Amino acid sequence: MTSDPNKKTTRSFQCREALWQKFEQMARELECSVDYLINDSMKQYARQRGYGATGPGGQSIPPPLVAPASPPSSRPGAPTPPPPPPLVVPPPPVNSVAPPLPPPIGGSRGAPPPPPAPPPPPAGVRPPRRTGANPVPPPPPLNATVSRRAPPPLAPSRSIPPPPGGAKPPPPPMPAVSSVPSPPSGTLSITYQGEVFQVTKDRFIIGRGKQTSDLTIKDPNVSRQHAMIEFLTGQYYIVDMGSTNGVEYNGQRVQRKVISDGDTFKVCDHELRFSFQ
Repeated sequence: MTSDPNKKTTRSFQCREALWQKFEQMARELECSVDYLINDSMKQYARQRGYGATGPGGQSIPPPLVAPASPPSSRPGAPTPPPPPPLVVPPPPVNSVAPPLPPPIGGSRGAPPPPPAPPPPPAGVRPPRRTGANPVPPPPPLNATVSRRAPPPLAPSRSIPPPPGGAKPPPPPMPAVSSVPSPPSGTLSITYQGEVFQVTKDRFIIGRGKQTSDLTIKDPNVSRQHAMIEFLTGQYYIVDMGSTNGVEYNGQRVQRKVISDGDTFKVCDHELRFSFQ
């Protein structure tokens, strides 16, 4: 093997006639050779399969295979841990009597029992009057009525007098919120590789074909009609026309999006910057 990975060698292979005619047509439109298209197609296919990196001598390095780590028990020479001992739970005793509670800390005894209630006095004898204590008021008679204080009257609430005729006042009008963005001012222009292109049509086509696009990008990965700049209801939109690689904005693929001043879109590896002048 040669050490120069960029060295070209003449190769021969069998190819279908229809496929070769398509490559010749693409070469004429892109103004390049068929050898360039075949080399670029082989490079793209190898990159998709994970053979993009090259090692010493120009050999491609396949992606490494990661072997799963074996468990500790399957490694040779590793000691086998002994099994844990079984957990033995003793059964509860039959007809067991709960042990007595321990005495309180400090040897203190419980509270003494309450004194016995005195016997009731005989009929017709008043009980002696207690001294040194607040007298207990006698209970009210059964037929007595307890007077309650009426709550204070509530303050009258202020109410808005109804309009004459009994009709309800109309609600205040809600402010109108405009959800349609304001149309841009100026002419839309596209900056691509240092060159400025003015968008003067309602349908401005971006693609690879010279005769079918207004802005031509010479790249086999770009579709013949890749994207379109559409002017509708006072706004400019970028629309993906069913391309293979799509249109990206901030790293995400978009199908249709409003164009604002200073936006940058990517068509494959090509950046398109939009501005209003």
